[in-house]
Amino acid sequence: MSLMSEIQILRAQIDAHARKAPAADVGVEQGPVPPRPSRDIPHEGLDVDAFLKAVNETLDEFADELDRFPRLTALAALGLGLAAGVVIGRQLR
Repeated sequence: MSLMSEIQILRAQIDAHARKAPAADVGVEQGPVPPRPSRDIPHEGLDVDAFLKAVNETLDEFADELDRFPRLTALAALGLGLAAGVVIGRQLR
């Protein structure tokens, strides 16, 4: 069996399946999901200054380990950047 004959058999199976599909499902397009309004997201407890203070305290506590392990430093920076982006993004909404 060649590749072309396998493709033709699959095409025939797809066409047969498409003919069996209910008419209600054919041609129905789903629109994009509307974004959730920002008023649904709670903003209490999202103080940027308190967050940055906690980050600085944590970094001071683990300063020796961060100096010894450069990969840990890179992962910490990535995580802090992501968390700061989430907190600041929610503050701006």
